[in-house]
Amino acid sequence: MLLKNEIASAQLVRPIMPPHADAWDRPSFWRFADAAKEATEALAEHRMRVLPQLPVEALRRFCTQYRFFTIDYISDLAVLIARLPFGGLRSLLGRILAEELGDGDASRAHPEVYDRFLASIGVEPGQLAQRLPANREVLGALTDDLHRRSAAFGVGLRGMGGECLCQTYLSVMFEHLRAHPYMREHAARIDWEFWTIHTGEQDLLHGELTRRAIDDYLQDDPHVLADLASGYQHSITAWNLFWRNILDACAPRRDTLS
Repeated sequence: MLLKNEIASAQLVRPIMPPHADAWDRPSFWRFADAAKEATEALAEHRMRVLPQLPVEALRRFCTQYRFFTIDYISDLAVLIARLPFGGLRSLLGRILAEELGDGDASRAHPEVYDRFLASIGVEPGQLAQRLPANREVLGALTDDLHRRSAAFGVGLRGMGGECLCQTYLSVMFEHLRAHPYMREHAARIDWEFWTIHTGEQDLLHGELTRRAIDDYLQDDPHVLADLASGYQHSITAWNLFWRNILDACAPRRDTLS
């Protein structure tokens, strides 16, 4: 059962949406998106502060679960790109996909880079396939929605959700992760490359470019706005459920931690 404080904090990431689909316009959408990002950062800070207190084995399990997001995100992004019309947004997401796949070098693909980080903190190869069933369901539902809903819904779901929300959570996670005693003690031998990529200037630039390309997409076809907003709202819900499931599985009761 969810902790009461977890339920209360989860309310932070549910900005009020206009009551009717036709009430959306670009300014109201971006106000909603900015509020959602700010609330997500606050919730991430609330959740991730437990990381320095976790036993090292629990920390390893926690970190391992994120790898499944990176794997599924790449496949979903490829589907989204195929469904979009030619234009700036499709080209930008294609560029991001190429970077996620290592720009032609399989050893540089981001899941491979992340797995090297996991190995450097002591995660055994046999542990890499131990996906939480609850999150298999969460990520699988996103893939299903991507196929059955409109392309604009997919832009909100995996375009904004993947590039904008993900970076927000990872930045907060990194700050708390490196405060863990094990991470501090072994910092010199840990492979930090994944975090350099995803919490540095490159990922911030991705977020800015994605926002700009989505704004152009909205200007080109204002009718996609309601579906895009719905997809983004759905992404927020799924993203926060994904992390809640990880914490419920990997952390002890958070209200007992000092």
